[in-house]
Amino acid sequence: MSAILPPTPTNYSVHSIVAAYGIGLIPHGYYFVKMMANAKGLATNIVPRENLTTLKGKVSDRVWMQLAKAHGAHLNAMENLPLFAIAMLAGNVAKIPTSELNVLSLEYLGARLLYMAAYMGARSEAISYVRTGLWAWSVSIPIMALVKAGKTFNELD
Repeated sequence: MSAILPPTPTNYSVHSIVAAYGIGLIPHGYYFVKMMANAKGLATNIVPRENLTTLKGKVSDRVWMQLAKAHGAHLNAMENLPLFAIAMLAGNVAKIPTSELNVLSLEYLGARLLYMAAYMGARSEAISYVRTGLWAWSVSIPIMALVKAGKTFNELD
């Protein structure tokens, strides 16, 4: 008679890489819609990365600041994505327990959502420091996963 083992949880860590990318597209979508609604024909798809610079002084300061924050939140998400993706892949190769990888990936996604909200919603210097704390928290998660994977690899030697 075999022992009844609890089912292995479904591993969502690789799927969470796609989710992290999708979270990074949220501010980009906001930026694009807001920009097109306010650009009055000044925006171009020929050199789209210049649109923010082109619109400076040609839209209200409030709108420009919203555009700049959304653009920054998007870029930050894309800049942090490789670290997270490598951490999740390394964690899987190192055979970090699925439940732990799932927790790390969900924590990262939650931290990035909070970070994005703080980035786009910040209207005070104090909230900007909360945003920085959220950034540090979100970056520490894949770093912890990489350290754990590295320790696991070292134990194999």
